[in-house]
Amino acid sequence: MWIPLTEADLLSSLTESERDGFGRTDAPEDPGDRVPQLLGDLVAEIRGQIATCTQNSLSADTTLIPQSMRANALAIARWRLLITVPSYQPGDARKLEYENAVKYFAQVALCKIRPEPPDDAVPNPVPEETAQHGVQVVSGPGLRTGRQRMNGL
Repeated sequence: MWIPLTEADLLSSLTESERDGFGRTDAPEDPGDRVPQLLGDLVAEIRGQIATCTQNSLSADTTLIPQSMRANALAIARWRLLITVPSYQPGDARKLEYENAVKYFAQVALCKIRPEPPDDAVPNPVPEETAQHGVQVVSGPGLRTGRQRMNGL
């Protein structure tokens, strides 16, 4: 099953102190709501990593990711959101969770972790590599000597 990442998902993954710190942020300019843009960029990034493996298929809906990847996606989104809060230090546990999620998606891009196929699968837009398979035979030049080539000499 493929699902969208929502603002409610991201906010539910934050602790109360993280939500309070984010709510009291005074930015010099009004940046607008960062969460929808952050989630949209992250979904596109994850779908790109899934598409890197030509055997994977993607959902026709470009806003969906596999449910099995939701926790790792939220770890990345949470980290990216928290580092935008001025003078807030997320902590080593959050950083480690983010780094592990990045490693997880690197494994997805290398085809070592494959997502479940979506119900509305579309062909992968990444073309397969045109690798030459098999053995290429290389032969050297023919012999110059021999009884038949030397006219009896």
